[in-house]
Amino acid sequence: MPELRLGLNDKVMFEATGRGASATKAIEMEDVKFHQCVRLSRFENDRTISFIPPDGDFELMSYRLQTTVKPLIWVEAVVETYSGSRVEYLVKARAQFKRKSTANNVQIEVPVPDDADTPKFKASSGSVSYKPEKSCLVWKIKQFQGGKEFIMRAHFGLPSVQAADDTERKAPINIKYEIPYFTVSGIQVRYLKIVEKSGYQALPWVRYITQNGDYQMRMPESIKSTKRISDY
Repeated sequence: MPELRLGLNDKVMFEATGRGASATKAIEMEDVKFHQCVRLSRFENDRTISFIPPDGDFELMSYRLQTTVKPLIWVEAVVETYSGSRVEYLVKARAQFKRKSTANNVQIEVPVPDDADTPKFKASSGSVSYKPEKSCLVWKIKQFQGGKEFIMRAHFGLPSVQAADDTERKAPINIKYEIPYFTVSGIQVRYLKIVEKSGYQALPWVRYITQNGDYQMRMPESIKSTKRISDY
């Protein structure tokens, strides 16, 4: 296996080499942890990440940033119940990243009462399905461009008056997505060198992608009402 050398836009490295002009685009990594294949002494000397990769996929490093990041996809929900006979949802999703980027395979899971039935959906984009085994509705948007906002409406029947209490559930809204060619942290690969002594020609390739972690938003309190949510 060849040796790989990876350089990042690391603030400590920029400061050590006196490259102040570039430091504005540098990031300051904290609590850096490396895979055991990384030569730690080399990183401590010149901030170069040098390693011989093991077979298969692996996590090279993890780190923490102090940067404040707003949620990339913001979801708001309004829930209205009607005398225990039905419950309606108005869900808005907004992409809070630049228009040049697009989130793929967005999936928004909204909790609903356990005994909800007769679902009806209307969405400005994507498709919506009911998952009774998980007590939630799932709104899927294949591509969500930055700066866009979409709306989804859902209607469920409730078979009993007691079911109205179930709408007070505290289960959160879960959000899944991935954004290619995008990094929240601003981290950049400055170079990726392949030291191949055997003469074999290898081509370095880098792909950036941001994926959701444990991404949840709190459900609001439901509103008891005798009127329907007005249509736009």
